[in-house]
Amino acid sequence: MKTELRKIFDSAESEDRGLSAREIAAMISKAGESRQSVLAVINQAKANTPEGRDALRSVFADATEARQLETRVQSEGGSTYLTQARGQLMHRDDLTAELRKLNDRETSHSESERTKRYEEIENEMRELLLNARDFVERGEREAEVRSLSARSGGLLMPSAPKDEDEWRSLVPSLSEYRAISGGVASEGGYTVPSEVSGKYIDALKAKSTFLRGLPESSVIPFTSADFSVPQLVSSTGADYVAEGQVIPEGQMVWGEVKFTAKKIGEIQWASSEVLEDSAVDQRRVIAENLLRDASLKFDADAFVGSGSNPIKGIISQGITTTLGAGRTAVTYDDLADSVARIEATNGTPSVVWASVDMAAALRKEKASGSGVYQGGSPTDAPAATAWGLPILPSTFLPPKTVIVADASRVIVGIRRNATIRVSEDARFDKDQVGFRLTMRMAGVSVAEAPSVQIIRAANS
Repeated sequence: MKTELRKIFDSAESEDRGLSAREIAAMISKAGESRQSVLAVINQAKANTPEGRDALRSVFADATEARQLETRVQSEGGSTYLTQARGQLMHRDDLTAELRKLNDRETSHSESERTKRYEEIENEMRELLLNARDFVERGEREAEVRSLSARSGGLLMPSAPKDEDEWRSLVPSLSEYRAISGGVASEGGYTVPSEVSGKYIDALKAKSTFLRGLPESSVIPFTSADFSVPQLVSSTGADYVAEGQVIPEGQMVWGEVKFTAKKIGEIQWASSEVLEDSAVDQRRVIAENLLRDASLKFDADAFVGSGSNPIKGIISQGITTTLGAGRTAVTYDDLADSVARIEATNGTPSVVWASVDMAAALRKEKASGSGVYQGGSPTDAPAATAWGLPILPSTFLPPKTVIVADASRVIVGIRRNATIRVSEDARFDKDQVGFRLTMRMAGVSVAEAPSVQIIRAANS
């Protein structure tokens, strides 16, 4: 902290008072890159009280330490620990940008929501700083050990961890997750850092048929209890304009779809003997199983969830075309018709989701009168595309159902990425380790119904 600011704090503390208007102005002018955090404290806490003064002191101290940690990270190189520390500091910078939006009233938060979010950001920034400090210290100790090993001819170097095994960082051993923890949960669990848990959404997407069909831009993180998706209901007013004439005013009617974050969770238990004696990486097996179960639960509602379900599915939001009597299978021609219907609304079809029976029917469809399979020879790989669009089969679609969609018009909100916490204390008397996965989703929104075309074949 700068000397003049330290004198101001020390003087106010010795007199057991808050800061004066002049001193607060000095805080703001000297804040530099900490300006948004300082303004947030001033907005939320009365800086003219001892509590507000102490809060400001903490902000300046944290900002100073963050800069020092950034310098240490840059000077030490690129070990795994330092990479993790860099991620914590970058996330802290992102939160500072969010503070600016809150301070500038650039968000739709109410005053009560803004106050609550200020507190959440403050706690999260402090946790990130603690994480970064721990990672930097471990990275420096690791560098010191490597240096001693080099000078000793390798005699002091312990076996190096395998950095490429990302599942070890996702579901670490006890000593490892103590090392990467930013805080201990009340039940004895250890929180996976945000930049590590961020890998889970990629792993989850790989396991979810629904999420695999969406572009990255359609999966939107959000920071409040509710998730609102603005929708353009109608737009009118464009016309030809003669030279020198007034351009007509258009009119846009906007609406919104609001979702409330819903939690998906699961706990699995494993005895310490299983974890110690297993010939396979049991932690990886447990993690993959948790992610698989979460993806299956999400997929079920993402496709067919009704208005009464926690997550509303796209089938209830798109346009359904039912084939006539005797049309018991969806064909490539039917897909072509759906593609054309989406293109007629200036959409861009990008994915085909198919029930298992219809995916099989498409693979077995033959050209009329030739006996040749439309999807290619049976000795080739199974057909995975139709009109250039990927075909993704799903057991959660009702039988005889195919969906063609412009996936860029389908939005999924994520309140919190899939996160695994590990506890060795919850069943201490049974010597069992608990693995708990939780994630919070906010449903599925279709921007406009024609972007999702549902085709249903006849039952007979």
